[in-house]
Amino acid sequence: MKENLFEEFPHITKEDWIRQAVRDLKGKDFEATLVTETSDGIKIAPFYSAEDVEKNGKQGSEKRSILPNPSVAGFSPRYWSNVFEVEAKKTANNEILLALEKGADALLISLEGHENLDHLLHKVLPQYIQIFIVPGKNPYASLQHFLNWVKRNGFDSSEIQGGLLWDGFANTLREQEGKDKVIELAASLLEIAKELDQFKVFSIDSSVYHNAGASTVQELSYSFSAYIELLDELTERGVQAKEIFEKTLLKAAVGSDYFMEMAKIRTSRFLFHQLAKLYQVTIPMENIFIFSSTSFWTKSKIDVHTNMLRNTTEAMAAILGGCNALQVLPHDVVLGNSDSFSIRMARNISNILKEESYLDKVLDPMAGSYYLESLIDDLFAAVQSKLLEIESSGGWWKLYQSSKIQNSVKVMAEQKMVSIQKGARTKIGVNKFTNPKEVFNKDNKIVGVEDWQLMPVRESEMMEKNQTQKP
Repeated sequence: MKENLFEEFPHITKEDWIRQAVRDLKGKDFEATLVTETSDGIKIAPFYSAEDVEKNGKQGSEKRSILPNPSVAGFSPRYWSNVFEVEAKKTANNEILLALEKGADALLISLEGHENLDHLLHKVLPQYIQIFIVPGKNPYASLQHFLNWVKRNGFDSSEIQGGLLWDGFANTLREQEGKDKVIELAASLLEIAKELDQFKVFSIDSSVYHNAGASTVQELSYSFSAYIELLDELTERGVQAKEIFEKTLLKAAVGSDYFMEMAKIRTSRFLFHQLAKLYQVTIPMENIFIFSSTSFWTKSKIDVHTNMLRNTTEAMAAILGGCNALQVLPHDVVLGNSDSFSIRMARNISNILKEESYLDKVLDPMAGSYYLESLIDDLFAAVQSKLLEIESSGGWWKLYQSSKIQNSVKVMAEQKMVSIQKGARTKIGVNKFTNPKEVFNKDNKIVGVEDWQLMPVRESEMMEKNQTQKP
């Protein structure tokens, strides 16, 4: 087609569209009627244009780089590993092998340091998969135990991929630890990790805040401010910043706010990239590793099967946002003991999104969306502002000791609960399209909001506990 037919149409600016919308509203206020606001104060417009992206001016090809080009001809441009969680005390070796045969290509293992890995990981070839470790009370012992298994079985430690999911400061929200002990442990983990070229030992863990009910800006600002604290302490002790950044991955829980969660994953990658620059460290955007899990916070005990829908949209948001590893929690995880059906369904969600929805065939489906690109810029600016505020207040550790972090997350969590109570926020199966068979409990009493699995005990209790007890 040689003729440009669009030349016949006049150029329409965003201001033109707004004027037309105001006329159609017949006197109603445009902002009050059509512009919404997130819990972080980020305004969401009814439409976006190229002018919004140009106005922000931060968007570029660098920001869209989420994965390196495939090194193998014919390999899909998008790749994420499908993570299967292993509980050493409960999971048998045959279950692990079955999961790997049925589509999983990464393991998440909780290790204290005394497990029989020769039995648990019998016939598992770590050089072909990723292995992530959730450490016990002694992360050094957990990592050393794993490294001993690698050496004992003759595997090349330089080929082992994955990471230790340990965020020292976030961990103090669960277990009482002094600051010096956290820094000493971090230094010792760096030392042992020298034998594991492709294995990370630090996490910037925003999931701990997410699963306690934090807002998106709180998740990113608190997790990154804690990492800045770790960086400063380690570099003051003579550790090279480059060594720390290269051994760090990002860990995030992805909720049900579809577009915001996509933007959150992308923004976290860009934040890490920009933070490295401040420490004179160059890390390509596509080399930053993001481990994502579906949200524990969003899951409901009422009409538990609706959690499968939440899992699917959350997994899609994580993938489209650019995660490198994805753990889909079983939809009945809030009930305590997941059955084999829910575990299989969780594993298959990632497989279906890859094999049937073809989300791996396009490198970056988000590219070109004015809305998402603007949202990323706005979120980045909000987190940047919050980080400066935290630094001016003395840093993460000082806010933690004064319980300001715990209290601010608690307030945000309560606001979310109230918004669902009042119906301002829809939760399918809980306050809309409810299952009448699940409205009453065994005592024939109406189930209240306090019974909704919105604030996980493992995260909310840690926030409460650490308000009164300090190391």
